[in-house]
Amino acid sequence: MSATTNYNPIGWANRTEVLPLKKVKLFEALAVAFAAYRINKQKYIKDLRRFEETDPQFPNKDLVRYYFVKKNNDSEAQFLPTDFKMFEPTQEDYEKVDEARKWMKRYVMLGLADLDEFKRDMVNELSQEEVPIKGMGRIAYAPEFVKRDMHENGLTKEIRVEYRDSQYVGKQKDDVEGVIKILDKRYSRQWESFNYTAVLDGNLVSFMNKYEYNIGDMKRIKAKVKAQTKNRLFEANETRLNYVKLYKV
Repeated sequence: MSATTNYNPIGWANRTEVLPLKKVKLFEALAVAFAAYRINKQKYIKDLRRFEETDPQFPNKDLVRYYFVKKNNDSEAQFLPTDFKMFEPTQEDYEKVDEARKWMKRYVMLGLADLDEFKRDMVNELSQEEVPIKGMGRIAYAPEFVKRDMHENGLTKEIRVEYRDSQYVGKQKDDVEGVIKILDKRYSRQWESFNYTAVLDGNLVSFMNKYEYNIGDMKRIKAKVKAQTKNRLFEANETRLNYVKLYKV
């Protein structure tokens, strides 16, 4: 018998093979992501929401993963939630994928040097031809990212053109009253409130409020000046408000 041999039954029994990750075409993955975004009413949801009388709302990333597990009839399919309902991307979802990819290509053309780390990672992720089924967090977030990015790009231009000469509204602790138009909103999980940017008599103001209003809404406001700051998108004067109360116009 040879002094060396490759036969090692114990070694084979304990061997852990690293199987290649299953991948799908990026275009198809994005179509599923936009379908999940549509199902969740054009919102990116992070946590499972269950209701007594209506279907649950699954997190976007779970919807995307569940779709491919079900579609590929993976072994994990038996463990999917019993109330998960299979879905399919629509023609409109595929059209939105085309729009999103065209939007993202502008970053590739302009270069990535001036982007923050998160945006750079998103651009790189959405520049791939294929993506692994496991680990589609950024893909699931892509519809929200693109919508937000397009909105902020347009808002930056609007502020630069329309509100570059914005003036501060009063001094600290002064009362503020008037009619505002909401320009932007961002939800803060830390404060469980919405952070709004608005315009009052041609001047930029910002504040937090627990109630959700739509961009473009007109509201009568009563508040106090908290601080004099700068807009986060463009170096225009912006007045930070607190003790905010909003009313119908």
